[in-house]
Amino acid sequence: MKLFKMDYWRSAILHAPFEQIIRQNGLDDIDITFLPSCGKEGFLADPFGIWDNDKLYIFAEFYDYRRGKGAIDVLIYNRNFILQERRRVLSENWHLSYPQIFRYEGAVYMLPEAYKSGRLTLYKATSFPYEWERVSLFDFPIGAIDATPLYHAGRWWLFWTPPAPKPARQSTLHIALAEELTGPWCDMGRFLIDRSGARPGGTPFVEGEEVFLPVQDCSETYGGGLRLLRLSGFSKGRPFINGGDSIPLHVPEMRDYPDGIHTLSAAGDVTLADFKKIRCGLGPALINIREKFLK
Repeated sequence: MKLFKMDYWRSAILHAPFEQIIRQNGLDDIDITFLPSCGKEGFLADPFGIWDNDKLYIFAEFYDYRRGKGAIDVLIYNRNFILQERRRVLSENWHLSYPQIFRYEGAVYMLPEAYKSGRLTLYKATSFPYEWERVSLFDFPIGAIDATPLYHAGRWWLFWTPPAPKPARQSTLHIALAEELTGPWCDMGRFLIDRSGARPGGTPFVEGEEVFLPVQDCSETYGGGLRLLRLSGFSKGRPFINGGDSIPLHVPEMRDYPDGIHTLSAAGDVTLADFKKIRCGLGPALINIREKFLK
C-alpha cells in the first residue's frame, strides 16, 4: 500500500565535472561523497552548488518530516570535501525545494521551487551565503515547478513544469524566454509531454549551439531516473529536440539507494546529485498520515 511507502533522498558530491558525466552519459567509475544523513528527521535533496573562496557551498532542500515541508539549507565544504558548516538560509510558510543557484553580473541568485505560494520568487544574496532578499522586479506569476534558468544565445530561457493539472507535474515541460533576468517573461507554451523525460532535473549544459537539459524519468516512479534532452535552435528563437528523443543517464547499481535519482547539477570540477530509497513500514505510514494532517 502507498500509505506504508515513503521516498527517502540522499544527496551526494560526484567527483567528476558535469561535462564528463554528460559525455560518458553516466556515473560509472566516479567516486562519491555523500552529504550527511538526516536520519529520522527528514532528508536533503535537490542539491545545487557554487564555489567561492575555495569553498563549495551546497544549497539543498531539507525536508522536515515534523513540519511536512521543505526549507533551504547550505552545507559548506572545504577543498578536501570536509564539511565545515550546515545552516538554514531560507524558510517560508510554504514548501521550498530545488534551489537553483547561479551568478549573474557579480551577484549570486537563488531560484527555489515554491509552487504552493502560487508564484515563482527570485532571491538575491545580500550576505552570501546566509542572507537573501526577494527580487521585487522579477515577475513570473505562475507557481512553476523546478524552474531552471539558462542564459544562452543572448536571452534568458526558463524550463519549467506547471503545477496543474496534477498529472502534468511529472510529465510536462514548458519553456519561457526573456531579454532580462527579471522579465517580462514570455511563455512559449507547452514544449513536451513525456512522463519519461519532461520535468527538469538539474542544470543545463551548453556545448556550442546545443543544450543538454537533465529531465526526470517518472515513467515508473517519481524521480525514478534521469534522462538528457538534447536541444538546439535557441539562436533561431524556437528550441527543438535534437535527435527526437531524450537519452537515458546510466546510473550504476546503488546498494543503499537503488530506487532513483532526480537531480544532477554542475558545481565546477564536481557534480551534485541525489539518490532515492523507497522506505517501507509503519514509520513511513505514520509520517504520511502526519503529512496529510498538516496539509
